[in-house]
Amino acid sequence: MRVRAEELGCSLRPHLKTCKTVEAGVIATGGTRRRVTVSTIAEAKFFADAGFDDILYAVPLTADKVDDVEKLHAGLAQFHVMIDHAEQAAALIARLSRPEVREQMLARPLSVFVGVDCGYHRDGCDPNDPSSVALVHMLAESGVTTLAGIYTHGGHSYDAANAAEIVRIAEQERDVTVGFATKLRSIGLNVPRAGVGSTPTCSLAPSHLDGIDEMHPGNFLYYDMTQVALGTCAGAATGYGGFPEHPELRISNLKQECGEVSTADGAPLEYARYPIGSLLAIAPHHSCAATHQHQHVYVVAEPTDRTIIDTWRICKGW
Repeated sequence: MRVRAEELGCSLRPHLKTCKTVEAGVIATGGTRRRVTVSTIAEAKFFADAGFDDILYAVPLTADKVDDVEKLHAGLAQFHVMIDHAEQAAALIARLSRPEVREQMLARPLSVFVGVDCGYHRDGCDPNDPSSVALVHMLAESGVTTLAGIYTHGGHSYDAANAAEIVRIAEQERDVTVGFATKLRSIGLNVPRAGVGSTPTCSLAPSHLDGIDEMHPGNFLYYDMTQVALGTCAGAATGYGGFPEHPELRISNLKQECGEVSTADGAPLEYARYPIGSLLAIAPHHSCAATHQHQHVYVVAEPTDRTIIDTWRICKGW
């Protein structure tokens, strides 16, 4: 993915919410431990403690997080938050303007990315709404915050029907972001960076990302069965599948800790092939959720080799 970013003329800011481990973060950053994205304050602290810097907390900020944000801002060379609404911005500016911290914040303002909705409609401000320009003005002129750039996530790529639709969404992601950045710059606002990214839209990227400075996929670190289904990764040659050692099987139902296994072609299950006590390896449907639900990542040498060669601790908490 780093090579893909370089070929497209931008930097990779990997989202570490999927891997939640120091070791995978080191791999994703090419050993630099710089320029990453996280989705929880716990992750920000976890990676900061491991020597990572230039960390973006890419979830619209809420007031209860500001105390932690101030500490992370003070302890790191670069720490960024995300805002996508004027009420969030006003509350943040008010907190950073308290008498006991105002002089400190004026001397070194908090870096803020503005989240932009490129069609996913989960979060992000509307780039066509005049209030979004006013939001950027507010952050740029407060004195206690500084604009780091604009950020979008094309999460609707996960609902795409085929590869061509993913590329179309990737183009939408790029065009909306570049268009909003251009609008802001045309009225004199400084937009240092414009970032896009989801694993589908970065894996099946458009022909160019002109005007984009960063891409921030996260799931690509592990990929999973969702990505296989979308066509953004292929692993059949290495036995990648629902059951890597038993492609004839599939998970037909899953309820919390319990699941049902059936044959992939609907034929009757030959129970004698899988006696009680058998251990079946399962490739996760969604690696973000799988990582969130476990304590460690056990690293094996090959997809079908269960010999554990390393153990990585997973960050837990919010």
